[in-house]
Amino acid sequence: MALSILCADIGTSSLKAGVLAEDGRLIAYSRQQFLYLHTDHAAAEWFPALAAALYDIHEKKPSITVDALCISGNGPTIAVPSGETIRWNDAIPACKTQSLYIPRILAFKKKYPSIWNKSDCILSGPECLIYRLTGNSICILPEERYKKAYWTQEELEQAGFSLQDRNKLPPFVAPGTMAGCLTADAARIIQSPLVKEGTPVFCGAPDFISALVGTNTLPPGKLCDRAGSSEGLNICTDSPVSMDEVRTLPSVQPPLWNASYLLPESGILFSAFKNKIERECGHEIDFNTLVHECISSDMTDTTSSFAQGKRLMNDTALQVKHALSVLAQAVVNEHTLMPTSMTITGGQAANAEWMQMKANITGMKILVPECNDAELTGDAVFACMGMGLFSSLTDGAQALCRIQKIIEPHETI
Repeated sequence: MALSILCADIGTSSLKAGVLAEDGRLIAYSRQQFLYLHTDHAAAEWFPALAAALYDIHEKKPSITVDALCISGNGPTIAVPSGETIRWNDAIPACKTQSLYIPRILAFKKKYPSIWNKSDCILSGPECLIYRLTGNSICILPEERYKKAYWTQEELEQAGFSLQDRNKLPPFVAPGTMAGCLTADAARIIQSPLVKEGTPVFCGAPDFISALVGTNTLPPGKLCDRAGSSEGLNICTDSPVSMDEVRTLPSVQPPLWNASYLLPESGILFSAFKNKIERECGHEIDFNTLVHECISSDMTDTTSSFAQGKRLMNDTALQVKHALSVLAQAVVNEHTLMPTSMTITGGQAANAEWMQMKANITGMKILVPECNDAELTGDAVFACMGMGLFSSLTDGAQALCRIQKIIEPHETI
């Protein structure tokens, strides 16, 4: 009998959850918007959001049962089980270190001194939800080379953390590790027929790592466009890239690397535009309807709100085209061929008109996966690895990343 895995990813503005089969098929999906995302207690919403997603999925597919859970999420968010949070994109004081986490841990300690003193563990985003599910504290380290981006005991000591402070940070584990099982208390609160006490809970990864796995951006020369609140173009390379505007991090698949170009506000700007239109109209507008109205409008019409949206989408696509040109130059310097196609993931992937517009402007062939939120597919790969269903990460990614549609670029007049 085929296994099914409940995969959940903590995003910036919502929790996405999907039940995936062991072959990567998306069986059911739910998205739960956050209400506390701009508060100091953002993490308090993640567990209820997961419970709501499970309820929603059961309502849609009452016959489903789940054999395992896997959790991923944004980082370097810092949180504790009681909900106090410093998010990955919150402004914090600068700190002279290569670590992405130490400055945020310092900021958390300063902002919440009493919470820090009484907390047994200080956690990152997905690990905080994993703790609520299993009662076990861990920290997911994507790959050994990421320790510089996380922390070492020496760096923590140099930053002024006492031994007692350092002991609050949990041990590193690899993606795909079984973090524990669903506790009786968590199962009682969730109250979903999909899961029961004792259901194994596996570690996903930071969301962008899960997305790279879920789009199979693991062989050198593979490229993906991860479009959410922010947008990142990522290409796998044989060696680290050194170039302005390009960030290089280790691939989750050693000894490879990932070169990326970030558009930090593309999704946020379109979301703000959608809110503006809804205020003008006095009612909520369906995302696909809004995109269609924008694309159908005359971009030169300075009086039309929809034309404003088309200009915003056009500008974003041009920024993506620039990002691709920068990455192309960067990888040529490292003797990697730039591909002619890229896999898309995120909210934009659900709209064929937007993807056609992006393909036309960038000249890239766009591959649309069956599961638009590739973080969930990546989580399924990690869980399957943890259950021994694949011998390697690359085998799992190749098997579960299912391309649903290929959009060819058309010449525009």
